[in-house]
Amino acid sequence: MIGLFIVLLIVYGVLGAAGFVYAKRRKALFWSDVVAPVLVAIFWVGITSSGYGHQSLSHIIEVPIALTISLILFNIRVFAIDRFSMNYRVNSYSVLGVSLLSVVLIRTFMPYLPE
Repeated sequence: MIGLFIVLLIVYGVLGAAGFVYAKRRKALFWSDVVAPVLVAIFWVGITSSGYGHQSLSHIIEVPIALTISLILFNIRVFAIDRFSMNYRVNSYSVLGVSLLSVVLIRTFMPYLPE
């Protein structure tokens, strides 16, 4: 499980590298951007261990889905939203909040999705 998280975080870092570099050049990179993949994974573990949602080991696929959503939202923020709204910090926190909300939504509705 820990090995899976490490691999997923490395893949997240590789795929998000362009966004990180672009945001760093514009001084729009904040702590919430850097720790977002770790927080998403830890938040998923916390929700799962609390008993929320369907309890099955097959739902480990929720982590890559949540990380993919977080990565897509980060890139949308860096390359699109930050061009129109110059309040980078609020944009960053909003993306982190939506990423954590996506974990809750995935955890809620994953058992109901058809296979």
